[in-house]
Amino acid sequence: MSGCDKMATPTPPSTQPSTPSTPQRYAEAFRMMKEGALILIIGEIVLVAAGMWLVFGLLGGVLSAHGSIEHIAKWLLGVGIGTLIGVLVGLVAFLYGVYAKFVPGVTKLSEIDSSYSTAKTLIRLGYIWGVILMIIGVPLTLLVIGILITFVGLILLLLGHIGTIILCFNLNGKEGNSLYLIAGILFIIGIFVPILSFISWILLYIAFSNSESKWATTQSTPAPSPGPVTLT
Repeated sequence: MSGCDKMATPTPPSTQPSTPSTPQRYAEAFRMMKEGALILIIGEIVLVAAGMWLVFGLLGGVLSAHGSIEHIAKWLLGVGIGTLIGVLVGLVAFLYGVYAKFVPGVTKLSEIDSSYSTAKTLIRLGYIWGVILMIIGVPLTLLVIGILITFVGLILLLLGHIGTIILCFNLNGKEGNSLYLIAGILFIIGIFVPILSFISWILLYIAFSNSESKWATTQSTPAPSPGPVTLT
């Protein structure tokens, strides 16, 4: 056989698992943040419901104060148990949404695009270490060290909140969705009017859903496959 007419042996296809494309990684990050926002919203609703149950339950106990002591005690016990269950369920949902979904989603997003790294750092620092210090400090508030730990924890939580605001503004610029901008502005005002922060999470859930759908339907551009190589 003539060497000039011989075709090179084609390279067999790789058996290694293919890595997710960039659009797939974006869609996964937004999916995690969307799920985190939804679970967080549910947790906050349950916490508010538990608070309302406590308020109206105590009010009902006061109005029924003319009844027997046994009746009032049973009423207050039911109110207390219901409130405790609601608070525990709300806290578990809130913490799961933040730490198991939202924070990992932001981390994954920053791995794809380093421009999100500042927001990721503040969110991880504030929402992880801030809560840890609050858990340690609040039971010790009768001591000076407990007050200091709680104060530092509050500052870190504020940094996490600021990180979320920065994330919203970054996403507005990258994704071109004004819901991110509105959510970021409401988060700023929400520092002083907490109900607006709750509304911001609802807007973020909608915006995350839009971004996830956009990236899930975006096709990555495949690299052109090389043609047959001839030996000359």
